[in-house]
Amino acid sequence: MELVAAVFTAIAVASFALHYARRSMRRAAAREAAGLGGSGEEETASRARLRAFPACKAFLARLGQVVSRHPSEEAGRLLDESGMAWTPQYLQGMRVFTGSALAVLALPLGPACLFLSPLFFAAGYRAPVMVLKRKRARRLEKLAADLPEIVDLMAVMCFSGESLFQALRHSVDACSHSFSREEMERLLEPLRMGESAAAALRRACDHPCRELRRFSRTLFRAEESGAPVAETLEELAVELRNGRREKARVRASRVSVLILLPLVFLILPSFLLLTVGGMILGHTL
Repeated sequence: MELVAAVFTAIAVASFALHYARRSMRRAAAREAAGLGGSGEEETASRARLRAFPACKAFLARLGQVVSRHPSEEAGRLLDESGMAWTPQYLQGMRVFTGSALAVLALPLGPACLFLSPLFFAAGYRAPVMVLKRKRARRLEKLAADLPEIVDLMAVMCFSGESLFQALRHSVDACSHSFSREEMERLLEPLRMGESAAAALRRACDHPCRELRRFSRTLFRAEESGAPVAETLEELAVELRNGRREKARVRASRVSVLILLPLVFLILPSFLLLTVGGMILGHTL
């Protein structure tokens, strides 16, 4: 019974922390849906939240610096792709702090804490990285959702006689998310500095977004082979739109499975306690 209480306490604490961490994200999504949000709304809210706790931020950053003086490049790349205004030292300190906080929850279990404390620490140590990966995945999903309209607009401009650079420059305004606009601007910046389109597209072939990698590789091959760019973009827009539709269909098919979780683990046990449990209790009395 003590083990169950400790597990549910850890789940409650983690849920509260996740709910508080995503408060600014929900506010930014609501403002964006109402047409009141500007570019970089999530990043600005994240920085404001961090400035509200300067002492905690400094302590966690110092803790991360003591634990790991040379942060890995993977951590810096993950922070950059997720859009969080964190430093690698702050991320490392946050991981140590969350792991230690969850490990303390297992102390009231007595001898069982010797086995559960390492598990709780490992779960808490991994939790901030999982949150960043989830945030990065959502940002990449936004980019993938905007890309079919961008490619379709580029195809129309190329058919009208515009160059690839001009079509890409005018298509940036079609991005409905700030992250998509930033990534397209990052792809467009070398072209503005005089770099060739082939070199800029070759660099974008390593982007974490699969749809953007496909877009870059398709244009790169078209530039090398001399194939018509407009027709290639039109075919690519159709393929990307079909892929987005298939993703939405798969996501919708998972809803019926997720609905079964509260039905089986919450509603059905409560119904059995109210009906069968009352009958058993009345029979025993």
